[in-house]
Formats: sequence, structure tokens, C-alpha cells
Amino acid sequence: MVANSRLTRSRVLVSALIGLGLVTGGFLTGWHLSRRPIGLGHPVHYLSHKGDAEGQVRAAVLTSLRAFQSGYSKRDPAIISSFMEQLFPKEGDILVLGTDSGEWIEGYQRVGDFIAGDWRGWGDVRLDVDNAMVSADNDVAWLTTIGTVSSGSSPPRNIRFAAVLTRSDGRWLFRHIQFQWDDSPETLAELLHRSIRGQNSAR
Repeated sequence: MVANSRLTRSRVLVSALIGLGLVTGGFLTGWHLSRRPIGLGHPVHYLSHKGDAEGQVRAAVLTSLRAFQSGYSKRDPAIISSFMEQLFPKEGDILVLGTDSGEWIEGYQRVGDFIAGDWRGWGDVRLDVDNAMVSADNDVAWLTTIGTVSSGSSPPRNIRFAAVLTRSDGRWLFRHIQFQWDDSPETLAELLHRSIRGQNSAR
């Protein structure tokens, strides 16, 4: 009788532990899936119109954006001087806001250093140039678009990109740029993967 009682208690305990494991596993799986980015697409209303810039202005502004994208595609710090001369004014205020806290970069030299750092270590940036929203008023234009950043084996992350440009001697030059993440927070699996990869690279 005592043996049967112990056996029954053992079965109840084992069943309870299995049940607890299943509930915990289900919760963690649901939590993980709920925090995963759903696909890599941006909301459909993004870039639903192209802005109010006249055709000629739009084309000229997109020429500058395309040159900006070209630099980020090549990711060659050796060309940073020509890149900056082509796309940024040496006189006056320029500002770049990065995706991370504290990335508030002002001034021609510091912006150049920041962009060169992006090219060395951030990843492959791909902006949707052709569908960018471009508006303008006289010699000032502002644009917004979307894109992705890919780095190593990690999945691409969505970004939003906004900029203000001014026209000088027929060229549209960047005065203000903002990069912004546009995806869900990193999942537990992504955090663990990044942590393990960081530990391995530090060895």
C-alpha cells in the first residue's frame, strides 16, 4: 500500500513537471514568435506618394541620394574625401543622427568620420532610391525613404531614412540626415546569437 502510494505520488510529480515544462515551453515559444519581425517588408502606406517636388527637382535630388547610396554600397573608406566633397557643404551646419543612442554628429569632418565608420563596420545599407518621397521649396528639399541594413549572417533590419538638402551651384547637398530603425525589438534568439558571436570574435 505504501509502495503504491509512493508510486502514485511519483507519477503525479512527474506529470506535474511535464505539464509545467510544456506550459513554459509554449509560453517561451509564443513570446519569441510574438517579438519576431513579421517579414522584412515595411507597412504598405510607406512611400504611398512621391512628394510635391517638381520633376526636374525630384530627379536632381534623387541623383544626390543615388550617389549617397553608391558610397554606402562600395563601403570604401578610401573614397570618403571625394564622397563628402560631392554631397556635403564644407561651410554651414550639417548634422547626422544615427540609429543608436548618442549618435548626434555635427560638422563636416565629424560627419565624414562617422560615415567612414559606417562603411567599415555597420553593414550593407540598401535604400529605396527610386520610390523616395521628395518635397521642395525653392532651394530646400526634404526626402524620406526606407531600406535595410544587412550584416554578416544576421537577417536584414528595416530602416527609415530622412534627409534635408539645399541647392548650391546647381547641386543638392545634404544638410541633415537621420537613420532610424523600423523593425521589432531584437528577439531572445537574436540577442543570444549576437552575444555568442561577440564572445567568439573576442577570443
